[in-house]
Amino acid sequence: MHKSILKTIEEKIETILDELKNCNDLYVRRFRTISGQNGALLFIQGISDEKEINENIFPQILRIGKEEKITEAFLLETFPYCQLKTSSTKNEIIDGILTGNIVIVFEKLDTFCLLNAEKKPDRSPESPIIETTIKGTKEGFVDSSSVNVSIIRKYLKSPKLQIQDMKIGSLSQTKVTVLFIDGIVNQDVLEEVRQRLTSIETDKMISASELEQWTEDNMWSIFPLVRLSDRPDVAVESLNSGKVILFVDNSPLALLVPFTFFESLQNMDDYYEKWYVGSMVRIVRLIAMLISIFLPSLYVALIHFNPELIPSDLLVAIAHTRVKVPFPAIWELLLMELMIEIFREAGVRLPKPLGQTVGIVGGIVIGEAAVQANIVGPITLIVVGITAMASFSTPHYSMAFSFRLLRLLLIIGAGFFGLFGLILGFSFVLLHLSSLKSFGVPYLVPFAPTKFRNWIDLFILFPIRYRTMRPTYLADKKKQRKWKPLKRG
Repeated sequence: MHKSILKTIEEKIETILDELKNCNDLYVRRFRTISGQNGALLFIQGISDEKEINENIFPQILRIGKEEKITEAFLLETFPYCQLKTSSTKNEIIDGILTGNIVIVFEKLDTFCLLNAEKKPDRSPESPIIETTIKGTKEGFVDSSSVNVSIIRKYLKSPKLQIQDMKIGSLSQTKVTVLFIDGIVNQDVLEEVRQRLTSIETDKMISASELEQWTEDNMWSIFPLVRLSDRPDVAVESLNSGKVILFVDNSPLALLVPFTFFESLQNMDDYYEKWYVGSMVRIVRLIAMLISIFLPSLYVALIHFNPELIPSDLLVAIAHTRVKVPFPAIWELLLMELMIEIFREAGVRLPKPLGQTVGIVGGIVIGEAAVQANIVGPITLIVVGITAMASFSTPHYSMAFSFRLLRLLLIIGAGFFGLFGLILGFSFVLLHLSSLKSFGVPYLVPFAPTKFRNWIDLFILFPIRYRTMRPTYLADKKKQRKWKPLKRG
């Protein structure tokens, strides 16, 4: 934008209007100060705070006296409480007005003034929805990345907390904020994050889930390689461990990278309990995960191919309940799994109180009716019910969905090849897991590769005074947490 062609107010306004054609929400307000100086305000209604403009900014402009020379230094003194800068670059001016800034033009000032008047979000922090908690914080992230960063600042009042912004999306120009702790973060992971963000070429980026799909290592894997969380305490603990946090503006979720398989069995609430309580809960969670994945396929394999492995009394009871059932066990299980998924989806889409009622009543009524009609056997219904309850113990939604897909694949394998198909399917899954990486970190760490030092916080929680080491595959230099033993008298 060349200064020589910007001689009048109208020319300056036309320069902006030419770029923002057909923008009906672009507001232009011409004014004359008490000293007779002409000018104009330009902003977009809805994203700029009109109350702030009308009550504070506009009256201040009108009071500019005749003797005052309008310069950047003078404007900084006039609006000391706002972020203000001048610019003559067309792209910078357009980006500024599209992000909530107001543009002020004066007849006697060659450059444009950008004054921050972004409208603050109306939604205040609420309780986390995705990751519910009993003893943890009841404050969750919101749709504004700047508010989310301020929430993190409340927990980490350290100058080592580094915050970097970038824009993604040629049309949406969405702000993505990168957070990490200098001196703790793994530099290789940080550089990988930056490289992936800068390599994204898309028109729009409207949610954290979209960014997850753009940045994950393997788009064909059924396992999540990035963790999504709406809890500030989870994000802060991840930062302190050496991870990188990503916020997408207009999304209430944080992306935590890298993410490993065994983290899906851990919950932040485990650390709020005594070490033996947290350890017991983790072991129960591990057992529930194994039940949810393997119980249906093991049932199918034993019923169809290896009934001799079932105790004789139990085998007779199962055979007695299946006399009038016309379908093989695999079709029974697949039918009941389909019904469970329908109930689950209906419970999510319906209003919350009604959704819970439909899930409970629907499951009881249809399950009982299916048994009475001899469509499924009662043992099959018990297996499906136990599996469904066990699947709810997985603390991470994305991983729970992966386990459901994995359970379906193992049921099909066991239905065709018995125990051999079950073992073969599990072997393929294990090979796939060992080949995955999350931002350069092996997915099965600390088992593959083996890092014994990190086993302390895997399934068994040690007392808090002994959890002094950060994960060696995350922390770059400062692997030791600050710790000082208590002196007892």
